[in-house]
Amino acid sequence: MLVDSGYSMADERNAHGRLRPDIIIKNDWVAKAYDQFPIDVLNVSSHDLRYFAEAFSKSNFARIRETKPLFTRIVGANTVAESPSLVAPRPFIVRDLPSREGGKAIRVAFVGLTETKPAPPAGFKFTDPAEAAKIAVPQARKNADVVVALAKLSAAEADRVAREAPEIDVIIAGNAESILESFTAPHYVGQTLIVFTPFETRMVGELRFYRGLQGKFTTKQRFIALDETLVPEDPGAKQLVEAAMGAESQARSNSMKLLQDWLTVSRTRIANTGGDSNSKSNEPPADFVGSSACSQCHTTQYLKWANGPHAHAADPLLQRGVEFEASCLDCHASGPTLATANNKQITAKLQSVHCEQCHGPGSKHIANPGKGFGRISDMQSTCLKCHSAETSRGFDLKAGWERIKH
Repeated sequence: MLVDSGYSMADERNAHGRLRPDIIIKNDWVAKAYDQFPIDVLNVSSHDLRYFAEAFSKSNFARIRETKPLFTRIVGANTVAESPSLVAPRPFIVRDLPSREGGKAIRVAFVGLTETKPAPPAGFKFTDPAEAAKIAVPQARKNADVVVALAKLSAAEADRVAREAPEIDVIIAGNAESILESFTAPHYVGQTLIVFTPFETRMVGELRFYRGLQGKFTTKQRFIALDETLVPEDPGAKQLVEAAMGAESQARSNSMKLLQDWLTVSRTRIANTGGDSNSKSNEPPADFVGSSACSQCHTTQYLKWANGPHAHAADPLLQRGVEFEASCLDCHASGPTLATANNKQITAKLQSVHCEQCHGPGSKHIANPGKGFGRISDMQSTCLKCHSAETSRGFDLKAGWERIKH
């Protein structure tokens, strides 16, 4: 059987803690590889959950399980769904392992455990792995001859789990964050054997079980180097890897191209960028005209804006081109969507957060100035559309207003 102790998915995130578009594509190909060359059981670590979280939505779960079989083979005993719209991974899976002697199959239970950092996506929480093991392991033991914990834990945490959940036979711990940690020596804590997985799959760890006459098991373990001498190149695997690398590279190119298309369009003055599509009047809706138009009357306020963070909200996009996606413009640009480039609809929004993003499109106000235009009745809801807990962690509305007050 081939199992994975966790952190199998890439976890490179954008500035707001979301997986980058190219990393999502990369992980899609890892999942495809794990089906083409089947992994029997996969532990969902704290690093993996960011990718798997969408699949645990009740509305998506059944469909994704049908199209991606890997999602039926994942475990995570201390990953808990707090939202009623989500489901949690199963705490353990029991697999039948045929006996080489032709006798009764051996039933092996695999329990999933993970460290609690980084923090889980919204709607999930991580509980203490030892406490989760104390609940899941006795349940798994009822249906299995051997209980194996697949654990993305440090060596010290694996030892603690073994002490507090002594019914575990073996802990396969993915503690390696460097090549040196890969060679943490196997050892026993009580009756529990703890072995460690290698770094970046440069080797495969092999664990063999031998059943004695009394039904008890002994084990032997070793690392096998994944080089072309011992493991000849597989044409199917090579083809998959090349396709995955090409798809990942294309995703980065697509993000850069989309950014460049938007920059080109946003520099062009577009008459009527959309306005209110629900307007029942035949009169054209108000248009976004940019903060420089506001400066004709509101000079003090304009200078405050021009020297503040909103005037430069688009600047970070230029430095993070491979992360760019259209949703970035919801908070880093101003105006509605209306434009096409290269036969694709893109956003014709003005660069950065202009006055009108909060106060409303100003073309009619400029043509016919009057009191009362653009008043904000609920500052909290207006600001928190962009400055959410996910995108602006630790955002303080009062302190933020003091910076831009005008």
